[in-house]
Order: sequence, then structure tokens, then C-alpha cells
Amino acid sequence: MVELMRFQDASSVWTKNEPFPESLFIAFNLAVTIWHMTDWLWMSSPTARQILKKRYSLQFDEKTQSGLEKGLCGFQKAVRAERRSLHVCEEIANASKHMRRRKTDPSIKAVVEWHEVIEAAGHAHKGDLLMSLSIVDNGKKQDATLFFIDAIAYWEGLLRAQNLLSEDAILPQKIVKKQS
Repeated sequence: MVELMRFQDASSVWTKNEPFPESLFIAFNLAVTIWHMTDWLWMSSPTARQILKKRYSLQFDEKTQSGLEKGLCGFQKAVRAERRSLHVCEEIANASKHMRRRKTDPSIKAVVEWHEVIEAAGHAHKGDLLMSLSIVDNGKKQDATLFFIDAIAYWEGLLRAQNLLSEDAILPQKIVKKQS
């Protein structure tokens, strides 16, 4: 997913003097993209909807707009229940985007922290500040990159299991492989 690569790149040492680190905007866009896979996948084709209908035991009428909306809501509810990281992406995407939700999940927070560099390396000099972005969910703090990878892994697994994604269309190789 291009947004994940952009987020990882932007989360490196911040050397530009913009008013705000670009990685925060990219992280928000990444949460929006991950969540709205529900919309894109749902509307991709009647065949995809029938596959999702069977996979999630959904009940809806394919022939009416209200039926399609009911099916989409059921699909979204099912994936939020199945993978917590998708629930959190939905919360970040829609609570931030709409700014006026009737009900938000108070157990979810995005946290930005600044850490002082203790040793110079590359573009970072002693005393510079480096930013880290975490997600706090039910009191458990996790690095945002790992969190986003978890959500993307859900989509990759679902799409592969349902034969909606080819084996070669995977997360780009930005990961350091574990040594044997």
C-alpha cells in the first residue's frame, strides 16, 4: 500500500522546516484509506459482494440502493468486530474527518511524542527532536506503523482467501527480514 510506504518514509528523521510534520497527515490518510477499503471492496462488483455476503453471512437485497447500503453496513460492522485495528482506523478516519460524531470510542487515542536524540547519526544531531506516533487502544500503546500493518494484513488475508487478490500483490518489501 503506497500510503504505508509514504508514512514510513515520512516518519524518518524530519529534516524539513514545515509548520507540521507531514507524517501526521499521511497517518490520517492511511487510516482513511485502510477503513474505506470497505467501501471500495463493497462497490467493486456484484461478484465481490456475493463473496462477502457468503463470507460474513450478510443479508441484503442486491437490487436496491437501501439493500446495498444495508449490506455495506453489515460488512463494515463485521470487519470491525473481526479485527480491532480496522475498528480503530474507522474511528480515526471518521471522527477526525467529520468532527461531529454522535458517539466516539473513548478508548482510542492517537499519541504523538517527541524524543530527544542522544547520539548524532545521519541527519539527526544530538538534541534534535524525533517524532513517534502511537495508537492507544484500551490502554495499550502500540507503534502506529505496526498497527497499520495489522489492518493491511487483514485486507490482504481476506482478499487472498476469497481469491480477490493475486499472490504477487503484497505489502511492499520495506521490512527487515528476521535472520535465521
